[in-house]
Amino acid sequence: MMIILNADDLASFSVATRNEILARLAASTAGAAGRVESAPQVGPEYEGIDLEDVADLTFRQVQKWMDAASDKTKLGLRVFAERGPIIRAQWLIDAGIDNLPHFQSRTTIRTRTVTGDGNAFLLGWDSWEEVPYGQGRYAVTPITHQSLRRYFNLAGPY
Repeated sequence: MMIILNADDLASFSVATRNEILARLAASTAGAAGRVESAPQVGPEYEGIDLEDVADLTFRQVQKWMDAASDKTKLGLRVFAERGPIIRAQWLIDAGIDNLPHFQSRTTIRTRTVTGDGNAFLLGWDSWEEVPYGQGRYAVTPITHQSLRRYFNLAGPY
């Protein structure tokens, strides 16, 4: 028997059910391929950005995420929708996000609440030790980027 689930279908299940499905998929993938990739599949433009534990948010998850987001946080996420999936940190500052660490913290807390994953992040970023404040990059995954574009009613892939 074959069952087909898309990302929205999977997101509609409880956290426990979703985790069980993903665990079974991971076990079958590991058996077939020898290992399972934990980082999202992205292109070379993401080089240097830490994507460990960065979540792929479906449109439904983004809708739920936005239900409790402040207008200022939504403004920052609109920057990702319009200019992402990889953006300069300065673009957030230009949009009115005056405290990048706070923005990063709020997005992390909300993402962990929505996904039920205590290790999840919404954003990947450059190593801040290597770049001046505001000059680094933030990124969301391609799936999250498309979900944000849909949420903000932006046409086309980007």
